[in-house]
Amino acid sequence: MLRAGLLALCCCALLRAEDEPLRVGVGDSPPFSYIEHGRPVGIEVELLAEMTRIDPDLRFVGLDEPSTIGRVIEEEREGHIDVSLSAKSPTRAARYHFLEPAIETTRVRVLARAEDAIRIDKLDDLAALGDKGILLALPGSTPYSMVVGHPGIVLDAPPISIQQLLQKLIVGRGRFALGLERSMQFTAFKLGATRQFRWEPVILGELSLHLVASRRLSPERLARLDAAWKKLAASPKLKEVIQRYAGEPIAETP
Repeated sequence: MLRAGLLALCCCALLRAEDEPLRVGVGDSPPFSYIEHGRPVGIEVELLAEMTRIDPDLRFVGLDEPSTIGRVIEEEREGHIDVSLSAKSPTRAARYHFLEPAIETTRVRVLARAEDAIRIDKLDDLAALGDKGILLALPGSTPYSMVVGHPGIVLDAPPISIQQLLQKLIVGRGRFALGLERSMQFTAFKLGATRQFRWEPVILGELSLHLVASRRLSPERLARLDAAWKKLAASPKLKEVIQRYAGEPIAETP
């Protein structure tokens, strides 16, 4: 009887865990997730809401608690987050379950002020400028990891958000800004500052952005997330959501 009671308690605990909402980690990273007029909005927010419509038993919490990118990564490592958005890499693929296909692919690019006549064709061109080419990038982000420690690259005091990164570039607290093309273009548009910037020719790489889930989740729950995401990704809804957050194109350096 004792064994049967313990088994029943374990089964009840498992059922409760399966019913609990999934904790989402969101950085203040437009257009994927950010707060507007006191409520969470963005691509990630809309896609998770669509997944709940597809499978009502998939419920998400934490979307109204945006944090820094670095803090989200830390909470992932500590096991406090079930679902987040991430660029795919071999290291992260070993630690997290990536929902396929990717939401989209975006490039890692460098922004300059529109009036700056300089041209940067490769990372070494930027490094050669030393402290005359101060670079702004978000700590903890993949673009930041691409340049930190690179000989000659001078990073300014870290900004805490994409918006602050662009605002610092506007007022000359840095000469260049490094980040995801999608994020910087949309944020410049939201700031009404699109024409104040231009893209440098240098491209540091492409990143495929995915919804990821903690491998601590049960196989059954991971399978439900996979199924809901695949159904959503195969529908026109994914493209509709992404197009709503395109922003206005920024000019290229001639």
